[in-house]
Amino acid sequence: MLVDLAAVAAYALAMLYVGWRSRRQTGESYWVAERQFGTGRISASLIITVFGASTTMGVISLGYSRGLTGAWWPLTGALALFPFGIFFAKRVRGLAVYTLPDILRRAYGERVAIPAALMISISWCGVVAAQMIAGARLLEGVFELGYAPALALVAAVFVLYSFWGGQLSVVRTDSWQLVLFVTGLLVCLMMVTAAIPGAGVDGPALIPRGHMRFPVSPAFGWYDLLVYYPLIVGLPFLVGPDLWSRVFCAKNEAVAQRSVFTAAVVIVPIALALTLLGILIRARFPGIQPDSALPVAIGQLLPVGIRGLIVAGFLAAVMSSADTTLVTASTILSLNVISPLRSSDDAQRLVYTKASLIVVGFVAWVVAGFEQGIIAALLLGYTVYVGGVVVPTLASFYRDRLALTGTGAMWAVIVGGVTAIVGEVGDGELIRTLVGSGGNRLLETLLGSRYASILPIALSILILVLVSRLTIHKRRGDTTQ
Repeated sequence: MLVDLAAVAAYALAMLYVGWRSRRQTGESYWVAERQFGTGRISASLIITVFGASTTMGVISLGYSRGLTGAWWPLTGALALFPFGIFFAKRVRGLAVYTLPDILRRAYGERVAIPAALMISISWCGVVAAQMIAGARLLEGVFELGYAPALALVAAVFVLYSFWGGQLSVVRTDSWQLVLFVTGLLVCLMMVTAAIPGAGVDGPALIPRGHMRFPVSPAFGWYDLLVYYPLIVGLPFLVGPDLWSRVFCAKNEAVAQRSVFTAAVVIVPIALALTLLGILIRARFPGIQPDSALPVAIGQLLPVGIRGLIVAGFLAAVMSSADTTLVTASTILSLNVISPLRSSDDAQRLVYTKASLIVVGFVAWVVAGFEQGIIAALLLGYTVYVGGVVVPTLASFYRDRLALTGTGAMWAVIVGGVTAIVGEVGDGELIRTLVGSGGNRLLETLLGSRYASILPIALSILILVLVSRLTIHKRRGDTTQ
């Protein structure tokens, strides 16, 4: 056990050392890594950012609980990256901005960028919390630590490394963290396969019926595949501040586009491997909590020494996603919320960014303390973000063609985001009470069983179009008078 703890401690100390060595930076390097990296580094950074909590322990737990259809979480993201690469990657990088709300500010003005930035900062606390939960569950399950001390250790390392290093150290270390993660995944797959009783003959019989069904299963139907996942999981990949932050760090537009396509392709086999690992763990350890699948397998099947290295490998994936989301959320909060309200130079803005990172990290730690499931914490963040920000952001690239206004975009952000937050209160109970039984039946008919998550998107589209039309009509009326 001490050998394994030493391996994990060595990894954590190495990351902290890299961050500390990078602590003296300019704003340009902290926010966008000086826009100096080529296809290899940006591709690796995109891939390892995707494979954070949701697509390591989260997907393994989905593979454990429902089988091959668990792979649809990262596969939906991979599919969303293709249209991003085709239509948006070059355009996003060509704008040479620091954050996603900067794009909204250029299209609609500060009155849209500020509420959008607040919405992202709030929602991304849930995304960061999911990474912390995953890291804490891993340490808790393998090393038999209590959840609270494990969470405190993980949060401290995540926040300190990100605070010192910014985007520059994140991109520099993501390549070897990807290697460490993939190596750990492959070794874990081999060990679990070898540990299944009668793997060659009886192994398939140990897998529950329905677990090998694809593309849908009894636990994952066509509604989830064609409606819910594309909207709630896919859209944050198509329009995601963490993934777009990787594109901002690319050397040029061509590098940005190639990197997105490369990441989309590489995500597929890793996603299937993670899901298969969850299925195999189910065959070897039936009856455990799905979120505990990976820690239990590592703790009981892997020998001393290797166990610590494998934990470090999976922590590398979680860490890479956590540091990206932390730096991205804090950069957005400082540059798009605080700085417009306070006149400041780049040095002062960098101070705001680091202070914001501490705040976001602390809030995420508090959220993680409630011990939600990993996927639940991610869905909380994604739902709020998608409801408030995605539609106006995508529409900003076609603003003139669609005749959209800043007023319409502002209200789309506010109404969509607030509706998403209300929809998450009490697991949807508040919104069901507000719309009443008749409204529930109507919304279920129009939007399906998960309407509380989809309604904010529909309202955001409706408000964006209607308010824009009313604003233009009013302007024309004022001009003719």
